[in-house]
Parts: sequence; C-alpha cells; structure tokens
Amino acid sequence: MAGSRTGAAHRTWILTASGNDRPGMVAGVTEVLFRLGGNLEDSAMTRLAGEFTIMLALTAPAALSAVKLERAFAAVSRRFGLAVHLKAVTHRAAPSGPSHLISVYGADRPGIVYHVSHLLASHRVNIIDLSTHLAAPSKGRASRPPLYLLVLEVQLPSRLSVSRLEPRLRQLGKRLGVEIGCRAVDTAVL
Repeated sequence: MAGSRTGAAHRTWILTASGNDRPGMVAGVTEVLFRLGGNLEDSAMTRLAGEFTIMLALTAPAALSAVKLERAFAAVSRRFGLAVHLKAVTHRAAPSGPSHLISVYGADRPGIVYHVSHLLASHRVNIIDLSTHLAAPSKGRASRPPLYLLVLEVQLPSRLSVSRLEPRLRQLGKRLGVEIGCRAVDTAVL
C-alpha cells in the first residue's frame, strides 16, 4: 500500500480515526482502504491517553465520494468504537522534507510547546512534524516533576541560518529550564 498511484484518476483524502486502544485497529482501517483500491501515502499513528489515534493521507479512486468512503469505514468504526473523520484534500503542496530536527528535554511545565512553537513561528520556521512524550520520574524521585520530551521536524526559511536560530533557542531553553538542541536532518535517513 505504499507509494503513489498512477494511471486511473485518484483523489487524496485525510482520514483521522480514534478510539480506545485495541489490537486490530490498524489492520481494520487499512483493510477497508485496501479493499476500496486505495493507497496509504503518509501516516502517523500513536496512543494518546489510552486512545489510539490514526492519521492517514490516502488516495482512493476519484469515483468514491465522501459519503461512499464514510459508509465503507462504518463497519470498522462500529467494531472498534472509532470516531472517524474524512476530509478531501483540495490543494497538494509539493513534497519537501524537514531540514532540521529540534529537540527539547527537561522538567515538565505548562507552555513548553507554546513557547517553542511561538519562537519558531516568529522566524517563519515551518513545523513539519511534532511529537511529545511525558515520562514519569524514576523510582525514588517521585517528588520531582515528570520529564518532558518535545521533538520537532522543521523547515527553515531560506533567509534564516541555523547559526542565527540556535542562540535564540538556547536563550529560550534557559528561560524555560529545558535543554534545546538543533541539528540538520539527513533526509536519506528519514
């Protein structure tokens, strides 16, 4: 199911689905897609607070309307108690990969994602992917706050050098009490 479709007319959709985490959810959703003659292009799937969330960019034959797609996913939605949402993609930007990876690590506190994303937005840095993880303190350190990890894949605008951005990230890290690092991404590895 990987790769892009050629030949017959296809339309691109974004599908999101979430429900209580159970084995077989990914197989159920992707089976529907396969049986429709669709193709999974990009995806992100993860468990959040006990819920499993699926986000897919998919192509399906152009003859399949939103109503037909929703009906096709109805059975798997009922089976797994999934909330499913479909959105047609009306404009596709040219694919481009991240240029840099930014990592933030330190004690959890409110506002970390906001402050980092605000700084990046003020420099016109585009966030391509973002993930966070909250880790409980190790045994014997229960009085300490949990550790927070934020990882962002970003594209820097052509006019912004990493040498100009890094000092601002370090300054923000000191203010938030976290470590912030930035490095170029080798797109061949991703």
